[in-house]
Amino acid sequence: MYGSSLATISIKKNGILNGGIIGLSYILLIYLASSLTGSGFNLNMYSIIMMLVGIVAGMIGGVVRS
Repeated sequence: MYGSSLATISIKKNGILNGGIIGLSYILLIYLASSLTGSGFNLNMYSIIMMLVGIVAGMIGGVVRS
């Protein structure tokens, strides 16, 4: 949420869309890094929920600051 709120300070419009994109990219980077260092690329229900929560948190952060 904090990263997307900082990213949308200068944009001032489409906070929910930009926040969602920032949240998704952040979660995907974390997921890729942990998959490369861990047991491989397993896409399970936990990782899908984690991605959805990251997108929603990014959207909320984008709306709060825009």
